[in-house]
Amino acid sequence: MIALSRTKLVEVVNGEVKPSTTRLNFSGLEFDSRAIRGGELFVALKGAASHGHAFLGEAFKRGAALFLVEDPKLLDTFEEPERLVVVKDTLTAFSALASFWRAELGTPIIAVTGSVGKTTVKEMCAALLASQSRGAYSQKSFNNHVGVPYTLCRIAPEHKWAVIEVGMNHAGEIRVLTELIKPDVAVVSTIAPAHIEFFKDIAGIVDAKLEITTGLKPGATLIINHDSPELLAGIARHDLKGLRLKRFGHSEGLEARVSGEQSLGFDGIKFGLELEGQAVSIEMAVLGTHNAMNAACAALAVKSLFPELPVDAIRAGLNSYKAPLMRLNLLALADGRHVLDDSYNANPASMQAALEIAKDLLSSGIRTGLILGDMLELGSESSKYHLELADQAAAVNPAFVIYVGSHGGAVVGRLIEKGIQAFKAETPESAAHTALKMPFDLLLVKASRGIGLDRSVKTLVEKSQGNPA
Repeated sequence: MIALSRTKLVEVVNGEVKPSTTRLNFSGLEFDSRAIRGGELFVALKGAASHGHAFLGEAFKRGAALFLVEDPKLLDTFEEPERLVVVKDTLTAFSALASFWRAELGTPIIAVTGSVGKTTVKEMCAALLASQSRGAYSQKSFNNHVGVPYTLCRIAPEHKWAVIEVGMNHAGEIRVLTELIKPDVAVVSTIAPAHIEFFKDIAGIVDAKLEITTGLKPGATLIINHDSPELLAGIARHDLKGLRLKRFGHSEGLEARVSGEQSLGFDGIKFGLELEGQAVSIEMAVLGTHNAMNAACAALAVKSLFPELPVDAIRAGLNSYKAPLMRLNLLALADGRHVLDDSYNANPASMQAALEIAKDLLSSGIRTGLILGDMLELGSESSKYHLELADQAAAVNPAFVIYVGSHGGAVVGRLIEKGIQAFKAETPESAAHTALKMPFDLLLVKASRGIGLDRSVKTLVEKSQGNPA
């Protein structure tokens, strides 16, 4: 992680301090006081409900070495005021610190954005690279104005690479983040109507995602999904002069081409991958044939960052990849049934992909039920997208559907009209209780994170073990 003296910190963030003859420094950085282990810089950020100033005492007790704060009055009241560095805005100072550290190290970086699949692609890139050398990557979905600088500050001098996820829900956000990251390789995984309530149309989302090119230096690589017509149209509107454009998809002549995707049921997927002219066969322990495209994207990004990396090493890395928590995790219940936990997030494209998995499993004789919930941030088109979801779910012909969220009445009504056994649940917990009474071999759980279907999964696991939930 980042490590600096107080003197250098003050210089980088243009801070104010009390004079001190004690030589002070820090190693590591945290904005959550609970994560302090000793010796770090604690960055007191303003949150939605409280300010980090309220947690200075806890951070001090846990052993924070220095504190980045906004209130100059703290210099007169804090127990050891010489440990405070006062700035006008801690978030701005945080970004300045991350920008300094990024320039100081010069670590090769892959930046990943996209409406769907960016976290999966990020995790796959990191897994492939970690099999070769040490590096850093975005934890969880730390992909915003706080998470990106945090990840940059977690890069250590000995790290050989970094992979950073870049998210947004408004125009202009990615521009700021990519100029902070200055990636060597940038990825746009795909385009879909996610966060569309903040944009006029899909073209607006494309342009916002392509802001990632503004941080790329001449000669850097931009990787795009060639199967996305919206993205191809967006590329035609942008001047990519000086950038190397690489593509992944199903067409002939691409730098990464996917073919022959096949579901192996609970065992995962298999597909052919042609990468930079070399063909290999891939078998992955992940569900969903759509993940073949995510794998191709990650493979192309890693190969672009380190061209000397053998394709066989990439194949081995993909074959051993494991999905991150709450993203298509297959969980075994105590009674022998299974839950496919994809409760982290949802938009129309990712929901359709998940339903395709359910359809694949049903076709192999696995009785499949669904717990679904609202897709958030779809704006005025939300009702339309949720009725389309009902039609897509009905086409899967699941054993049953249990729905949680404000669109439950319309979705369940539409499903019943189409002959599907469907129920509306008031809470994620009640959805789980209802599901456990139903016959299934596999239960797919998916909605936007704000609906809380991770609580459904928790209840399913606990109740199947005989624990109260």
